[in-house]
Amino acid sequence: MAGTRRAVGWILSLAVVCLSLTGCGPAPVDDPLAQLLDRDIDPALRLTAAQQLGDLSEQPDPAHAVSVLHRVFWSDSQPTDLRLWAMDRLIQYNENDFWRIASQRIREVDLWPVLNPLIDRAVGRGDPAFTVALVRSLARASKAYTDEARPEREAIEALNPGQTLEQAVWSVFVSADDAVTTATRVDAWSLTHRLVGPERARELLLGTESKHPLIVDLKSASGLDVLPANRESVLWLMWFRDESFAAYWKQANRLARQLDGTQRAGLELRHLPVLMSVNSKALRQDKSAAMASLTRRLSGVTATPRQVAGIAMRLPPERLSEHADSLCFADILTINHILDALSDRALVAALFSQADRDLADTTTEHGGVLVDIDGRVVAELYPPDIRVHDQKFYSSNDLIHRMYTGLAHYHFHAQKYPNEAYAGPGLGDLQFVENLRVNAVVFTFLDRDTLGVDYYQPGGVVVDLGVIRRK
Repeated sequence: MAGTRRAVGWILSLAVVCLSLTGCGPAPVDDPLAQLLDRDIDPALRLTAAQQLGDLSEQPDPAHAVSVLHRVFWSDSQPTDLRLWAMDRLIQYNENDFWRIASQRIREVDLWPVLNPLIDRAVGRGDPAFTVALVRSLARASKAYTDEARPEREAIEALNPGQTLEQAVWSVFVSADDAVTTATRVDAWSLTHRLVGPERARELLLGTESKHPLIVDLKSASGLDVLPANRESVLWLMWFRDESFAAYWKQANRLARQLDGTQRAGLELRHLPVLMSVNSKALRQDKSAAMASLTRRLSGVTATPRQVAGIAMRLPPERLSEHADSLCFADILTINHILDALSDRALVAALFSQADRDLADTTTEHGGVLVDIDGRVVAELYPPDIRVHDQKFYSSNDLIHRMYTGLAHYHFHAQKYPNEAYAGPGLGDLQFVENLRVNAVVFTFLDRDTLGVDYYQPGGVVVDLGVIRRK
């Protein structure tokens, strides 16, 4: 016991000596900013180095120091403790400048341990003007959290006492302040649609007297029953409403108004091109007749489901009967029209030629848009802007704009033949059509001379359309 007491006493004596000497603390760092950014260094050591930085105003180059701290704080790949330290130092140095930047970049943060403290600090300031930033943040879909759990909700209400969340978001949408950008209003509209549903959103829209161009465009779409629900489809509408598409929009209006209530149910912007393409007889049939025709055409199809390990159980079924209740009249028109187009040997030959080129190119998948030109459907190929690997296709802006007047996006699963394990859309493909609200088709090599054909659309609808053959 005496030996133990002597050992403890020795350790305590050493600690006292250590505290009296400068050399026992963390070793000084020559360049704290460089260590702060060096991800090869242990995060705890990086934080220790950062704490030696001192007052930002006393740095040789304060602007550079501020830039480094912003790089740390706005990156989701940086450690949380380091990010929160950076936020505190930035606010301490120039609070107004930090919140100006935060109002633009808050949508980049999707980690609660960082987002919650950021929002708490914003609410603590009590500035209602930050509502705009919170609306834009909440409008962005989160990969980690459900809508009900998002911290932006309570923060918006806290900054706008006496208003519900929905009222505060709507106030941003109809704001008379010219400083509220169109992009902000688009986010506020898509968020409103998500919070209150399509019917209430329509009521609110028709009840406002604002003459903002976006609101005028949305009211025009409302009259067609093609009111867009999310950001991408609002951008689609704005594209249609440009003067260069005035004749197209007028013709689409005329055709849509000819449809009866049952035919117009479920109509979206993605359906307008098919209304412009099919003949008048197709537009005059009722929904049940159109579905009966489609059912007959697909009665002999044996679905070739994807069999990729790990995702097969998460993908939707591919038989028409399992999606019949989800298809509106215009969906059925679209599928029937694509089937008609695939009876054209010129189109089939073009698709096989493109699939062969895709097979030879291991840097990317290939794809484009099925478009109606003078009564014939053609496959317009659009090279991707980015090439990552052989199982990815990144749509260019030109392709996306062409989809606005096209029947469907298409791409190939042509990495090899046979490639039936990848027949049909994958999870990324389904997310693509959900985000952009478009129709799509994927062509998969089942053997050298056979391509499987799968149609898919928003809502998790996938319908196997059978096969096309090279000759």
